[in-house]
Amino acid sequence: MSKKSTREQKRIMKLNELFTGIDNIDLRGDSNVNIESLQYDSRKVTNGSLFIAVKGFTIDGNSFIADAVRKGTAAILTAEPCEIDTIPVIRVPDIRKTMAIVSDRFYGSPQNALVMTGITGTNGKTTTSYMVKSIFEAGGFRCGLIGTISHLVADKKIQASNTTPEAPDIHSYLASMVAAHQSACVMEVSSHALELSRVYGIKYRAAAFTNITRDHLDFHGSIERYLDAKSILFSSLPGDSAAVINRDDRYSDHIINVSRDCEIFTYGFDDVSDIRPISYELNSNGSKFRLYAPVGEIEVSLKIPGRFNISNAMAATGIGIACGFPKEIIAKGFMNMEPVKGRFETVDEGQPFSVFIDYAHAPDALERILTSVRELTSGRLISVFGCGGDRDRGKRPIMGEISTRIADVSVITSDNPRSENPMDIIQNILQGISGNKGYEIFPDRADAIKYALEAANPGDAVVIAGKGHEDYQVTGTVRKHFDDAETARQILRSLK
Repeated sequence: MSKKSTREQKRIMKLNELFTGIDNIDLRGDSNVNIESLQYDSRKVTNGSLFIAVKGFTIDGNSFIADAVRKGTAAILTAEPCEIDTIPVIRVPDIRKTMAIVSDRFYGSPQNALVMTGITGTNGKTTTSYMVKSIFEAGGFRCGLIGTISHLVADKKIQASNTTPEAPDIHSYLASMVAAHQSACVMEVSSHALELSRVYGIKYRAAAFTNITRDHLDFHGSIERYLDAKSILFSSLPGDSAAVINRDDRYSDHIINVSRDCEIFTYGFDDVSDIRPISYELNSNGSKFRLYAPVGEIEVSLKIPGRFNISNAMAATGIGIACGFPKEIIAKGFMNMEPVKGRFETVDEGQPFSVFIDYAHAPDALERILTSVRELTSGRLISVFGCGGDRDRGKRPIMGEISTRIADVSVITSDNPRSENPMDIIQNILQGISGNKGYEIFPDRADAIKYALEAANPGDAVVIAGKGHEDYQVTGTVRKHFDDAETARQILRSLK
């Protein structure tokens, strides 16, 4: 590692420099102390840290202030009254927005050296982000990625615990991208991140809206509040940026209306969108289509199947156009892109039927993947799915209805049961099933996959939905290794 790289990683700022110009702060103590790191987890506090006491979903960081002080934190940032008088304490009315501002400053505003692009929506964020990354790289840009599967930072793959991390982590990653001479970043922007101000202050060159369907209502409470959270990304876009909006979604007019200060590109399967398919062909290995676009017609060859992935490609095309890429580079980006793990992923062990793995864990996503596979198969469609525990219970019967309506056989099983009894979750799913629909129940997910694969005949298709790229399963408080694709491959090999 060079001396320059070492200096870039070792950051020191005066406390008063971090908070200059921030309104309504109450700073008590020596504002001239050095800050060497930002920490919102007291377990990571060291000498010279600024400990940011944030209230989380289940844990309040304010409960760990004394612990942070014992570990040598240089100062405390909080929104709550604090009696500590041995070190500086900064109290602010909105700790999350302040944390975002301070994080950007501490890491030297790395976003300014990157072409920043963001994608939000219930479905399609991950696949679209990899499409955008491939377009940038086809255009000669080294592009980082922050998203659901992992964060790709400075040629390293970092395990993702959240689709969009907390602000200190985001700006740390952006700084690492700049230090590694990456010049662009594509980011999946979740509704949680928008609601919790994790991306507050980030200036995106382009942002795409894929869709809004039922998801995360355990957090947002209603579809209206969920939509409000997604809207934050577009209402805050600067005038020199672009919004790329899916006209096929029923909430598109709302997103267009809140995107008042920037250029707007619409996309969809209708005949009036700025970006739309002129023709397309689908098969189980991918798709070929021709797009009408403001930069001219684009011939696309994609290694990912599914009509909805044409929609994702149109979103990526809009971002590519907004960032100044010609149609030849956009087409090259799609041609170079490899399939994404757990997103309409094909499992092929030479079996005479198709097997697909997908992350679909919400009603609309399940309907999309099953409908898409139905279009590609001449035989029966077998669906394997479950619902996560300690999450939106209202979607469970809806998903039961969708699977038994579209698939010939539904194998109902566990996803991540967490603290719930798997059979209670399954009973919730069964409430949506009426009539004499074909389904089987296997609470053990491996047993469910095995049953589906053994039941498949030549020409059939099996969809294993819900976990996608995840390589674990959470039951109670125990997290064990479990990978749908890996499990399916092992079973298929044994069937030979």
